Amino acid sequence: MTLLDALKRPEYTGENRCPPCTVVNAVVVAAAALALGFLWIPAGVIVLGLGALAVYFRGYVVPGTPSFAPGLVAAVGLAGVFGHDEDEPRKSESLDANVDPEVMLSTLLDAGVLVEEPDGLFLDDDARAEWEDTMATLRKGSDDELADAVETAVPFEAEASPEYDGIGLHGPDLSVWLSRTQAIADVATLYTVIERGVDPMVALAATEPIRMFAEVCPSCGGALEETTTRDCCGGTASIYDSPEQEVLACEECGSVVYEFDEE
Repeated sequence: MTLLDALKRPEYTGENRCPPCTVVNAVVVAAAALALGFLWIPAGVIVLGLGALAVYFRGYVVPGTPSFAPGLVAAVGLAGVFGHDEDEPRKSESLDANVDPEVMLSTLLDAGVLVEEPDGLFLDDDARAEWEDTMATLRKGSDDELADAVETAVPFEAEASPEYDGIGLHGPDLSVWLSRTQAIADVATLYTVIERGVDPMVALAATEPIRMFAEVCPSCGGALEETTTRDCCGGTASIYDSPEQEVLACEECGSVVYEFDEE
């Protein structure tokens, strides 16, 4: 490996290059070169040349740029100029419930939704079959039909409607947006788990962790894989404070089904 190869950061250059990161760093390099140039012209030229090379081969000079540059650009109203605008995919939220994780786990085990084996926890075969069948039925429906299914399935009063290629769920105590993928998976989870005698609020708390056991995409039925999603800034869906995210996503349509916790 050459010195040049060691300097390169392909995760932030080429097709992964982030225009806001590049512009912010170019401005910083130019300002530093100009300031030094007033004191000694050769110094300014050197800084400009080295800075330009660093931005070209590494994507940025200022440490942590991918975590703040897109947000900075958005704050000054220039997000649309660089493609970071309101048309980008939104990050799906979770149907939360105030249930102790240990209580939820023991309840799912007792109900036979999950089974514990020597090499870990697994989704029960019968529960998986019903879950996947329900998802298959839901994915065939329209957005309005899916919104009705969400509104019917959740164990609280709320209104659901299609919003931003997903489902908006609004009630007295919450307001969340679910991607179509997540809405299909979570509604299917509620039906499957509640049918096995689990308290509806416990079932609600289980919607997110159950997605970790998915083997097919709720949206298209494609195969899933564990991967790292990123946008041009190295992150997912303009989540500026999380440049890289390990996820369970569809190999065919790219839908994110589950986001793994950061270590």
